[in-house]
Amino acid sequence: MTAPEPAFRYRGIVEGFYGPPWSAGDRSWWVEALGRLGMNRYVVAPKEDPLHRARWPERYPADALEEAAALVARGRAHGVEVGFGVSPGLSIRPSRSGDVAALLAKFRDFHACGVRFFVLALDDVPSHLPDAGDRERFGSLAAAHVCLAHAVHETFPDATLWFVPNDYTGVGATDYLEEVGETLAPAIEVAWTGRSTLAPGIAASEARTRAAVLRRRPLLWDNVPVADGPMRRMLHLGRYLGRDPALPGHVSGILLNPMSLPRSSWLTVACAAAYLEAPSRYDPDRAWHDAAAELGRGAPDAFRCFASAHRFSPQDPDPGDTDLARALARLSDSLERGGDVHADAVALRSLSARRRALAEDLAALEDRDLAREIAPWVAGHHEESRRIDAAAQVLCTVFDPGVPAFDRCAAYSVFEGSLTLHPPAATVSYGPRRVFHPQLVSHRDTDAGFGADPALYTGCNLADRAVSLATQACLPRLGGVAVSGAAAPPQRDEQG
Repeated sequence: MTAPEPAFRYRGIVEGFYGPPWSAGDRSWWVEALGRLGMNRYVVAPKEDPLHRARWPERYPADALEEAAALVARGRAHGVEVGFGVSPGLSIRPSRSGDVAALLAKFRDFHACGVRFFVLALDDVPSHLPDAGDRERFGSLAAAHVCLAHAVHETFPDATLWFVPNDYTGVGATDYLEEVGETLAPAIEVAWTGRSTLAPGIAASEARTRAAVLRRRPLLWDNVPVADGPMRRMLHLGRYLGRDPALPGHVSGILLNPMSLPRSSWLTVACAAAYLEAPSRYDPDRAWHDAAAELGRGAPDAFRCFASAHRFSPQDPDPGDTDLARALARLSDSLERGGDVHADAVALRSLSARRRALAEDLAALEDRDLAREIAPWVAGHHEESRRIDAAAQVLCTVFDPGVPAFDRCAAYSVFEGSLTLHPPAATVSYGPRRVFHPQLVSHRDTDAGFGADPALYTGCNLADRAVSLATQACLPRLGGVAVSGAAAPPQRDEQG
């Protein structure tokens, strides 16, 4: 008999993105969804909830605490423990008893609601102590943060505490992490995001190194499929990739950070659930196709096709829509090698026609909340598909030997006109034109920087690729001249 795989103790999500927090209804939906996926944690810690971060000393009103208690009870009914977090690091002064009392009062309110999983988030704050009293009492940022963590841990010994340190990313040791590892109570969990904030891959060796520094296995805060900050125009509907099958031996669990779009986030989280259940047997493509079919009930084929155009992310950096990418590659090859460009253009037009029809087909989605979430991207996808279709159409005409020369020239003029009618969409489909992933490996005031993982992607859009191929192939064939940049147009010899 095969021995069971090592298990992740914590499996779930942390609502920890920058953006509008989810509604009570969304949270309730997610608790039930996590239970069905076999996951066991849901942590509420949205950065832009003012009472979570900016105005953390203020107590939550009675109605919010009632919602929290109801969510905790619903979670227990579905096998999901609900946690809540506070992020006081921007203004708390650990040497001031009033600040510490306010923090404990905040957690005491959650405790009274039945919460037994707390998050003390001290991330994305200065890596020094700005207050003279704190510097005099603690001497180091690590000592001040450990003091706060111990105050919470000792006040609520029946609760699990997850501490998000200032140095939550990267692999190597820092003085801060060394001190945290040596002095923090062993029972306290410590967050880690991998070698960078949006790590494309997380190796067991990297987790082992971080565990050695922390003197415990870290709890992975996995920034997938989050799409905040400079990624806001992205719709991350990708696979769950790059996580070492051996991670269960080196991290205590994985909590994914979703997008501000709750229903759309389910696709990648469902893929992650398959990985978390059996890392060594995880098939990312099968998990993605199964999850897309489930989320896209009512229009599963249309939704899979739509989702494939929105898979691009730090973990899944290909343009998506494999069939379309292959068709464009064949067309490019034919243009370079003298192949049957007309036949390849006809094939491309068939694919673009299918994609132009998706907007209508997706109207049949059963999940109307999902339909409302993705509506801006559905509209953008339709416009980008029309640009691809325009490129395919002009290629069909210009490379059809039976079409008169004037009609070919007219077709190219129509093509250029269509590009003005259907400009690039504000949302992103078929891969980004330009997107920045803030791949920080250090948040220190003095040595913060980006790591080796790709941070900036440009020119990855398949619609742009189709337009570019049509322009490069058709205009010279018709005798036209293109000028780019600041180059001067060629001058005709008027004397000849």
